[in-house]
Amino acid sequence: MQTSKTKIFLSIFLTLCFCQGFSQDVEHNAWLFWSHQQKIGERWQLSSDVQVRSADNLDYVNTLLIRPGIGYKIAANQTLTLGYTYFGTWEKENSGRVYEHENRIFEQFQIENEIKKVEITNRLRYEQRFMYQQYHRIFTQRLRHYLMVQVPLLADPLFTKGLYTAFQNEIFLNIQGQEHLTKRTFDQNRTYLGLGYRFSQELEMEGGYMFRYIIAEENTNVRNNIFQISVRTSF
Repeated sequence: MQTSKTKIFLSIFLTLCFCQGFSQDVEHNAWLFWSHQQKIGERWQLSSDVQVRSADNLDYVNTLLIRPGIGYKIAANQTLTLGYTYFGTWEKENSGRVYEHENRIFEQFQIENEIKKVEITNRLRYEQRFMYQQYHRIFTQRLRHYLMVQVPLLADPLFTKGLYTAFQNEIFLNIQGQEHLTKRTFDQNRTYLGLGYRFSQELEMEGGYMFRYIIAEENTNVRNNIFQISVRTSF
């Protein structure tokens, strides 16, 4: 049964990659990601994400993302979160490095479901982006939908510990300020397939491959091949 489910997720993953693969530029990156949730009451929780990304071909670290937030559980499996994101990048330009940063405020709704120990997470995030490009301040808004499915492979009956496979997909839609970006509503999609191990309900580690499709400019598409290592903690 588990093997059949894994084949289905793999088929979806490969189909998405094939459909998005008609791009002009190809890049190779590595991402290191840590996500944490900290309960501070019966319904309240703090969250934090930290991500470090490499430049193309792992030459140097070019991105730092820090994303704290505070969440409120409106139901056992539903959480509303308000947060802030700092996004800094270092890009090579004229034999030097140019630093640009972006500040974001986000509102998020997340719902978690379980079907026969298969865990399904749906997340809708709305971002207000305060960007700096070529010494100009730009304001845009973006909507993101994220889906994650975790399927236990070699795990205990309650899936509190064991090996699992994970499938993720996230789509990005520009709601305001498209004229400052790619002039398109849809400009990015991320599809991911990974293998992880859950040590307990408080700790799991995962590694996998992400295919990121970006419309970088009006007539330029970029295909990112990304190896990602992630750690998730919850206390």
